[in-house]
Amino acid sequence: METKLLSSLSSQAKAFARLFACFCILMCVVHNAVPQVLATQQTIKFPVWVLIEPEPSCVEELDESKDGALTFAITHMRTSVPFILEGLIYGWNFTYTPSDKMRNVEEYFEYTPISEIKLGDKNISFSQLKADDSRFSCWVAYERTDLQYALRQHWNSVKFPKIAGTGSGSIRDGDAGIHDAYAEAIKKAVREYVQGFTKNKPKEISGTVLLEDYPLLSVQSGRYVAKLELLVKISRIVPYSSF
Repeated sequence: METKLLSSLSSQAKAFARLFACFCILMCVVHNAVPQVLATQQTIKFPVWVLIEPEPSCVEELDESKDGALTFAITHMRTSVPFILEGLIYGWNFTYTPSDKMRNVEEYFEYTPISEIKLGDKNISFSQLKADDSRFSCWVAYERTDLQYALRQHWNSVKFPKIAGTGSGSIRDGDAGIHDAYAEAIKKAVREYVQGFTKNKPKEISGTVLLEDYPLLSVQSGRYVAKLELLVKISRIVPYSSF
């Protein structure tokens, strides 16, 4: 079932006010946001957006009397922001098994956060909240702790290789579609990087990636498209010859 939450300027203002109130309850608001994700910045600042209304297949039913679509947007933002911050601050561990038809091996890729960040983290703040007919957007700021800042400095000082990739995931899968887009982007970036110095296809690749800059997310032809710039640390490449 499709809904129309913001059918007029009046309803848009009411929806925005409710969203703003919900986030102000969660945490304070920061002003004058400018993208800052470099290693030299203690504070991370970046824009983020979510769809106000889900695809019909994402939920069984929306209760319009209780602002179901509005609740969806807030819930989506609550999961999206920590997910991005985890990649920017700590990074993700990954394991990648390339497909190999000759050996009847199917492709496998998995990535997990090194450390979790909760939306209630006192260092997260929001500003410039906006709502239109399809999206709710805002700016996020995160004040890194000294340990988190030192971690980013480590990634920069060692000069880990920079890689980049683009991936997509179905918009009908909601948050899972975004995670799929990230997974494909990381997988492609790692694969291209490893192919640059390995002659034979490896059995398994494992390591860690860190978002070097805030991710770019768009919607194209019913799919989320994520463009990621990353730093990579390969911890192990297992060749088939060792088995």
